[in-house]
Amino acid sequence: MHNPYSPFNDISRIAGNVDLSAFDCGDPDFNDYIMNEAYIDQQENFSVTYIGFIGGKPAAFLSLVAAAYKTASLDRTELGKYSYRSVPAVKIARVAVDNAFKGKGCGRVLIEYAFYIAKKVRQLVGCRLVVTDALPERIGWYEGFGFKLSSQHVKAENRKNYPMHATLLPDGR
Repeated sequence: MHNPYSPFNDISRIAGNVDLSAFDCGDPDFNDYIMNEAYIDQQENFSVTYIGFIGGKPAAFLSLVAAAYKTASLDRTELGKYSYRSVPAVKIARVAVDNAFKGKGCGRVLIEYAFYIAKKVRQLVGCRLVVTDALPERIGWYEGFGFKLSSQHVKAENRKNYPMHATLLPDGR
C-alpha cells in the first residue's frame, strides 16, 4: 500500500532484530508490549505487529488479530441478511505512536493500513468488520474513521475501553 501522505519511510512486520528500547508512547503497558511481547506473540501466531519507521526509527506500531464480533452488538442495517451469532473481523488490538512522532499522522496511517489489510484478508477468507476496543478519550478519533460504538457499548466491568466496529461493505469500501 503506497500512501503519498504517509509520514513513514516503511511499514513492516516486527522483526527480532529491531531495537525498540527507546520507544515511548507514554503508556507503560503499550511500551512493555512492543518491547517484550509483540515479537513473541507474532511468532506464536497470536497477533501480527506492524511498525512504522521514520528515518529508520520505530515511530508507531499496530497489532492486529483475527476476531469474531457478536451480532447482538451490531445494528440490523449493518448485518443485512446475516443470521449467525458472530461476524468475522480483523481486530486492532493495539496502536501507539512514540511521543517524538505524535502529531505527524502516524496513527491515521496505521488505521488506514489496518483497513487495507482487512480488505486483503477478506479476499481469502470471510471478514466483515474492523473492530477495536477504544479508550474513552479515543472514541471520537476512531469515529473519524467510520467506527461506531457497539450497540451494547456499556463499558465492561474491569475494562477501561469500549468496543467499536467499522463495517467493510460488500462493494469494496
